[in-house]
Amino acid sequence: MSSQLDTTVRGLPLREALRGLPATVLKDEGEGAARLSRYDLPDGPAVLKEWTPRPRLLRWWAALLMRREIRNYRLLQGCPGIPEYLGHEGDAALLIRYIDARPIHRKLAPALLRAGLDDLERVLSAIHARRFVHLDLHQKLNALIDAGGHAWLVDLGQGLDCSRGWVRRALFPRLAQVDREAVLKFRARYAPDTLDPARRDRLVARFSERRERWPKRIGRALRRRILGDG
Repeated sequence: MSSQLDTTVRGLPLREALRGLPATVLKDEGEGAARLSRYDLPDGPAVLKEWTPRPRLLRWWAALLMRREIRNYRLLQGCPGIPEYLGHEGDAALLIRYIDARPIHRKLAPALLRAGLDDLERVLSAIHARRFVHLDLHQKLNALIDAGGHAWLVDLGQGLDCSRGWVRRALFPRLAQVDREAVLKFRARYAPDTLDPARRDRLVARFSERRERWPKRIGRALRRRILGDG
């Protein structure tokens, strides 16, 4: 960990420790979503994710998701395909290792896409071995593929630790299937040639329709209402 980040251990808040360092904004969609900024630190680039909206209800929701995401990154430290956790500030900011990778998409080179999808299955197997489920892979921006064909999972705020609690343990097999079906969806849409020929037509037909899960629709509508965007 760099000397810049060591200051957070001595009590200096994370964002104050980063203040003054060169930064590149990667994503800023206003108060309705987290802001992502890249910092080039001495030991390599990192991404600061921060979300502190002003509306009270949205601030509560943002803090809830950020707390969950911070906990999940720390829980999955050392797991293949999970960016390294570097630090956090309360429930408002999270710092992780920057991964030079692109979201899964049909425009990726075919060989790279196939390698990334195969590796994504291995990454899911690794997190499932820890009884953790991602649950937000219907959003393709959360599954990345780097130049070496390695898959990475980001945006862990919706994830769930199923290693404790009898209800979670009982639901784990079905929830893990939700993650695995996301890989089938990616294959059906972007690389159908990688599917089992006996199932290919059925899977392509099943996943050809673009559907958005109802929690995502409700969440987006709620943010628009709170922010007064219609």
